[in-house]
Amino acid sequence: MPYAGDYSFADLQEGMECEREYHVNAAVYNAFLETFGDTSRIHVDDAYAKANGFKGRIMHGAILNGFLSQFIGLHFPGPLGLLLTCDIRYLKPCYLGDKLRLKAKITQKLESRKVVVLDVSFYNEDQKYVAAKCRVKVAVMLN
Repeated sequence: MPYAGDYSFADLQEGMECEREYHVNAAVYNAFLETFGDTSRIHVDDAYAKANGFKGRIMHGAILNGFLSQFIGLHFPGPLGLLLTCDIRYLKPCYLGDKLRLKAKITQKLESRKVVVLDVSFYNEDQKYVAAKCRVKVAVMLN
């Protein structure tokens, strides 16, 4: 079996799984703020977030989308993968410093379109819950 990130369409099978750890650290958070400018109070103001029932400021859900894009493009299926759709559900918040384990499983392989469907979950190892779930469709290029 090839290393993660080196999969052709023929290598991929229903039931295959891959996982990777991500860290919502200050560098990721600050780069997101600088790049996109989303300074909504819930994401930047601890007191405001706490007053609204959270432990502190919550991280932008789109940070998880970035982790997913990196995972698909570099690890599973890797450089031959092209993310087509992503239906993500943010179930619980992530906080600065949290470690996430992204787990993906191929649930369908569509031969005629060279597409795989993956069910993905983001498990928050610090908070001990599933932070998000998504279903993605990924085209797998020839070379």
